[in-house]
Amino acid sequence: MSGEHPAIQKAKLRAALALDRTLTTVQLERRGLLQAATWLGLPQVTLTCRTRTTQPHSDTDLSFVALDARWLSRPPRDLMHDAGLGEARHRIEQRGDMPPRAVWQHVTLAGRQRVHLPDAEVLIPHPQRQMDWAVEFDAGYSPQRIERKLEAAASAGYRWMFWATSVHDRTTRVLGQAEDLHHLGRLPGLAGITTIFVDFWSLRDPYVGRRRCLKQMSIEYSFIRVGAG
Repeated sequence: MSGEHPAIQKAKLRAALALDRTLTTVQLERRGLLQAATWLGLPQVTLTCRTRTTQPHSDTDLSFVALDARWLSRPPRDLMHDAGLGEARHRIEQRGDMPPRAVWQHVTLAGRQRVHLPDAEVLIPHPQRQMDWAVEFDAGYSPQRIERKLEAAASAGYRWMFWATSVHDRTTRVLGQAEDLHHLGRLPGLAGITTIFVDFWSLRDPYVGRRRCLKQMSIEYSFIRVGAG
């Protein structure tokens, strides 16, 4: 249970859901914000979700919370996308990767052709050049779709790709695809990619105390230099 004042907890929860639209009760409990959802009387829905679309054993009952019940009327896939993106945003902030004055937002149709646009973007003000990030949540894309998404981000003028995935081994696999496409000259203007594992269904914090876990939680690939974290 969070030791913060209830007003602070409620304000934090409202701010998170205003950006992320829907989060799971598991995510809120890990952040010490679950009781705030009760205090605010927020709507919830429980659905059986496949957190990794290619893995039938990943079916899990998840409860989703939103400020507005309309967000909860969408299919489980959309709610999981919100939760996955919300976990990615939270991880970016925890890691201290969010640049100053950067703005996170979901990418919506709004008159633009959706096709292969990213799920979200980080808008970074810069007086001379475009520095925005594309953000993707991947629960089981095909290699062909991953390729199209990476190429579309480059074509749209994004500077960096932040690829969040609920499938652990994709942190290395997607990075490998990006590296190959870069060497083929198919990602012009894209400076690099960060791949990161996100978990929105486990009550135990999956990012700490994993000394025997040999899988990469996140990897950064710059087309100038490479580093892992």
